[in-house]
Amino acid sequence: MTRPIGRSRPALPAAAVAVSLLLLVSGCGGRKEVRPTPAAPVLPAGPRVAVAPMDNKSNDLSASDIIRDAFVEGASRRGYSVVPVAESDRRLRETLGISYGGQLPSATPAEVCGALGVEGVFYGDVQEFSKTTTGIYNSVTVSAAFRLYDKDGILRWQGNDRQVRQDLPRGGQNLGAEIVVHALGNLLLNPLTPYGRRVGENIARKLPAGALNDAPR
Repeated sequence: MTRPIGRSRPALPAAAVAVSLLLLVSGCGGRKEVRPTPAAPVLPAGPRVAVAPMDNKSNDLSASDIIRDAFVEGASRRGYSVVPVAESDRRLRETLGISYGGQLPSATPAEVCGALGVEGVFYGDVQEFSKTTTGIYNSVTVSAAFRLYDKDGILRWQGNDRQVRQDLPRGGQNLGAEIVVHALGNLLLNPLTPYGRRVGENIARKLPAGALNDAPR
């Protein structure tokens, strides 16, 4: 007995098969995660100020840079728009011939503000930046001060800080061993940078956000 021959189904075009596979694969992969665009950093919107080179009364040439950099960072966190020190130093050299803090008395604070195009300028002094070391005694002392003048040359704020650390042997039966430890420690002089940064940061914390808006003191 002969079976009837049925009609065969037409083959799907190759393009249709490829599209179906792509849709299937994309569906199995799930939705692609869309990450939000990170927000742009918020820049200080406070008064535009500059921090002049410090008058360094210590014997350490790096003292003023260490303390000033820390103070600039702190003032920015307090909302002040601080001109980058490289830019303000360049302007002072080119306009007023001032290259270091000891030359600032040659111009008034109002003239400095005008040359820098700012609403206020900070003057700073490195008062102490030293370390005394002996066989049994170590002492670190760092102190500095800053003051803020407005564009009219009026003193609006001033602050200071002092950090002191002293290491002495406790004495007793281990006094000899402690002296040896201190002597060996003196061979590796601890840098003063952490103390200098702490002084600059501490003074900046005392800076009120609206110092240029307050009445002159």
